[in-house]
Amino acid sequence: MSDDIHPINQSNQQYNEQDSYKLAAQTDNLIIEYLITPNSSTAELDVTFLLKNQTSSIIDHIDIHVIDSMSSKLLNTTSANRISFTTISLFPRSQNYIHIYFAINAISFSQNLKTTLSYTINGSNKNEKDSIEFKLNLPCSQYLRKKLMNSDAFADLMSSGTLTCQSHIDIPLSNQDFTSRIKTICQSYRLTIVEQINSAASLYAETILGQPIAFLLKSTNSQTNISVDGKSTETHFLSNLMEEIKTPLR
Repeated sequence: MSDDIHPINQSNQQYNEQDSYKLAAQTDNLIIEYLITPNSSTAELDVTFLLKNQTSSIIDHIDIHVIDSMSSKLLNTTSANRISFTTISLFPRSQNYIHIYFAINAISFSQNLKTTLSYTINGSNKNEKDSIEFKLNLPCSQYLRKKLMNSDAFADLMSSGTLTCQSHIDIPLSNQDFTSRIKTICQSYRLTIVEQINSAASLYAETILGQPIAFLLKSTNSQTNISVDGKSTETHFLSNLMEEIKTPLR
């Protein structure tokens, strides 16, 4: 086997996920950060909110209201589009987590869901009710989940005619080398490396609806750009996903 060929051991491919909480909203009283995780077997998203109490009082009676869409449905509601977290409290200057879940039935476009988080600040003299409004962003990339595939199965998929939708982009290569950049993409978008040969790599994932997504990436002859060819079964999803992938590659 050539030294330039890097077979991927699927069982040992354990990238440390660099998923980090993103800021949703903040006030003088409360900071709200969130992390989106796709369910490994069903068409659902787990949205974890990290709530950071900035006050010297206890915060409780936490309530979330989300205006969902035709593509996403808020689950486990206590009333219409609303979830009450009656057992969750935030002690002064502390933090805690809450989870909400969405059932997803369409993934073609990103979504921005109007969200309101209400809570009560238990002051020494009086209780104060407050709320924060923000947009919960569900980009197309969050509908991807890791899926292992060996090189033979990948080759069969690419030649089967199943992946009827194609998209191509050329992106400037940044200061990272090709291998490091591939790892960045995989960490950011839950893709797995099927095979890497020299400055070319095949990547794979599936959507939470079970649709296959395949990528072929290679460094161009000038060594200044990365050529990205994507294939899927859903045109709009693939196009929007490719636009997102431009960001970490720059």
